[in-house]
Amino acid sequence: MNRDPVFGRNRVALVLLVLAFALSLVVMSLPVYSFNASIYTKKSSNTFVGDEKYNKVLAEVNEVADEYRASGIEVEIKEIVTERTNSKGATTSLVTFTIEQSYSKNMWSFLGADLKATGAMYVILGCAALSLLCGIAGSITSSSVPIRMLDTRYKVLRSLSGWLALIAFLAVPVFVMMNTYTFSRQTYLYGKEILTEGKEELYEKLGSFMFDGSLEGDALDSAIKGISLKTSKLIWLLLPCYFAMIASAVQLRHGLIKDTLLRGVMYFFIIIVCVITIYPYYVMLITAFRSNAETTDMYFLHLVPTKWEWQNLAHIISRGMPKYLLNSLIIAGGATTVAMLCGIPAAYAMARMDFKGKNAFLGFVIMSQMFSPVVLLIGISQLMSTIHLNDSVLGLVFINAAFNQAFAVWLLRGTFVSISPEMEQAALIDGCGTIGALIKVLIPMAAPGIVTALIFVFINAWNEYTISTVLISTAANRPITVGITQFSSFNMIEWQYLFASSLIATIPVVILFMCIEKHLTAGLTSGGVKG
Repeated sequence: MNRDPVFGRNRVALVLLVLAFALSLVVMSLPVYSFNASIYTKKSSNTFVGDEKYNKVLAEVNEVADEYRASGIEVEIKEIVTERTNSKGATTSLVTFTIEQSYSKNMWSFLGADLKATGAMYVILGCAALSLLCGIAGSITSSSVPIRMLDTRYKVLRSLSGWLALIAFLAVPVFVMMNTYTFSRQTYLYGKEILTEGKEELYEKLGSFMFDGSLEGDALDSAIKGISLKTSKLIWLLLPCYFAMIASAVQLRHGLIKDTLLRGVMYFFIIIVCVITIYPYYVMLITAFRSNAETTDMYFLHLVPTKWEWQNLAHIISRGMPKYLLNSLIIAGGATTVAMLCGIPAAYAMARMDFKGKNAFLGFVIMSQMFSPVVLLIGISQLMSTIHLNDSVLGLVFINAAFNQAFAVWLLRGTFVSISPEMEQAALIDGCGTIGALIKVLIPMAAPGIVTALIFVFINAWNEYTISTVLISTAANRPITVGITQFSSFNMIEWQYLFASSLIATIPVVILFMCIEKHLTAGLTSGGVKG
């Protein structure tokens, strides 16, 4: 009698689900956190090892250590000797005695501790347990039923098992980060008295969690100030455990474990890339509406502004940002228009016409991209002075168009070459002239390349800074890239205004891409010949 393959696969997945959950409970029982707390410190200056003063201080420290041991606390005495030579050539010595308590905690210790990580621990344990229960409930009576014939409630239970395991998987790094925040960042900020609100409540919780309430007052403050946390790598064994639970749930629900997991990994990677990409804009957004005190806070105490300072926008408006924004729009828009008007006919000629020196001209177009604007600054400045366009917006329009012209011609030439000449010939047969065929047939078909060149030229002209800084001396003619530098000086940077201006400066580029993206998509799908 042949075994049912569906039953066999589901049974293996179910066993793996149970074993992975059991292994996760074992990992939670391991000592994954090691604490080292300095509960008593004694310093003695002008003390040398072995002299009378040293022995006296050591006896005092031993007496204090014995008191802790008598109360059931295992401690260790550490000694640090620091020797220095003063300006008179005499050697001085500082002896520091520290009574330290070292101990370990497992993840179960955080249950009921009322710390930030306690909630994450409940989420990890609860979701993992519910994932196991849902997996068993959705499979125990339907193990031999093909997936396509499963009842809806069993499908829901199996899907829920996978999602709960995924939540438990993601909660593990959250648990670690919360503990790092509590035992490293918060204790440091409270110890340095940078933060005071909530200190007594947190210290009471930490004292109960680490010292079982045996330390109070100054002794507790001293111990928490000197605490250090070490996280064992064993805690990351939870990730493969919960990943195995996810894989088991996927097998139970979809059967095609490889394809489903690959799709999930792809989505996860996309989310990570999106977060990394968007994070700088998030920082720019929240900084634009912070107060000056919060922007200069080196400890970054608040992820979002405690009070949104909308008057920052009014302040940058009063300092000429609308005029700078208008200048940049004129420069970038004008440069793009000139580059496209000159670049399209030139690229068409390079693609369709044969003439002497064509290859040399194409080589010159490529070589022109090698010249940096900085190298040509002196010549550009003299040229602009000669034609009386120095310190003017119109001069920047022509300069930006010239520097981006070569790329536009080269890109558009490739686009026109990729279009079949038969399209143009058909237009000529129908009565169009060369210019008519270019405008009515080739340009619509070359839309993707034209849009790409347009975006490139516009963004390059919008972001141009070096030439504008040298040629523009009148404040009213500055583009926004130069205008925002007024918020940065040698002795102070007004971050809130700088980021508010940068936020406004990104808006036109985003709007342009949103508007053109539709035409880009349409251009990619148009231009085909049917029949």
